Amino acid sequence: MRRPLQLSLFALVLLGLVGGTLAFFLAQKTVLLTVDGQTREVGTYAGTVGEVLEDEELALAAHDVVLPAADQPLSDGDAVVLSRARPLELTVDGVSREVYVTALSVDEALEQLGMRADGLQVSASRSERLPLEGMQLTITTPKEVVLVADGQERVVTTTAATAGDLLAEQGIALSGTDRMSLRPTQALLNRMRLQVFRVQVTEVVENAPIAHGRVETPDAAAFQGDEQVTQQGVDGEQATTFRVTVVDGRETSREQLASTVTRAPVDEHVTVGTKARPVNKPGADGLNWAALAACESGGRPDAVSGTGKYHGLYQFSVATWQAVGGSGLPSAASPDEQTFRAQQLYNRAGAGQWPHCGPRLFG
Repeated sequence: MRRPLQLSLFALVLLGLVGGTLAFFLAQKTVLLTVDGQTREVGTYAGTVGEVLEDEELALAAHDVVLPAADQPLSDGDAVVLSRARPLELTVDGVSREVYVTALSVDEALEQLGMRADGLQVSASRSERLPLEGMQLTITTPKEVVLVADGQERVVTTTAATAGDLLAEQGIALSGTDRMSLRPTQALLNRMRLQVFRVQVTEVVENAPIAHGRVETPDAAAFQGDEQVTQQGVDGEQATTFRVTVVDGRETSREQLASTVTRAPVDEHVTVGTKARPVNKPGADGLNWAALAACESGGRPDAVSGTGKYHGLYQFSVATWQAVGGSGLPSAASPDEQTFRAQQLYNRAGAGQWPHCGPRLFG
């Protein structure tokens, strides 16, 4: 090949190399890349925002935020901002859900979530950084709860998460039998009502009488209606054990556990007359018993003298009444029996038994 031709070809190749190199350098860009608040300068030949992120091995996740958008063209001097999302297992007042934030700290996360109220109780320090893999975060908001305990009802403002936490916060201790209107682990809500019930369960022994029985023995020698106690009756006693539940000072239930006879009853024994009484007909013996009764007692079968010594129609003393076969008080006997006993007394001792009124028998 002739030398002039060689020189021409060499010149053409050299021109191509210089042009390609110049084009390569002209295609390079310098970009300010900010990832999660950290900014650095990046040289790149990428044509779009997505390509520069790919070159930097920054894969976009579903909840990440990138500005400009990943498909936007990239020019020299552009700024690209990538805020990567962090998953939060967020529990607010006992209700859990998963959320994503691009915040770098707990405080920024609260801002993004719109939880700016004072008095929030947060499970982590507000200045703590959020790792890229996320974290668990529990938030309790201030609530007004109606608290009823030990005879008092009041409204308390609290950030306690559960009913049990509120009682601990207020210094209210529960015994093993006490109850509350909510479960200890139940999450508190605003304007919720929590009531404490003081429960006492005790065993009580109560004594009660057992009525004695009555055993009657017929007595053919005694008149009908006449009775004589031959053995006094005695009531027994029974002890019953109860389990008694008292809630806030009021008994709510009583369960019988056991019952024991501590003293057996003793029956009363009585002889009962079966002999028919004679029919008394005042005046049949020719005496005026009605006049005697009117004089002695005003004709009242239940009359009792002012001294309490004399009783009935004919004002018997108790000793005289018993001497003619009467029992009990004369004033408690029937008029027929009183007349019958008076006739017996007259047959024994005459009208002198009634010094003042005796003559009326013959009037």
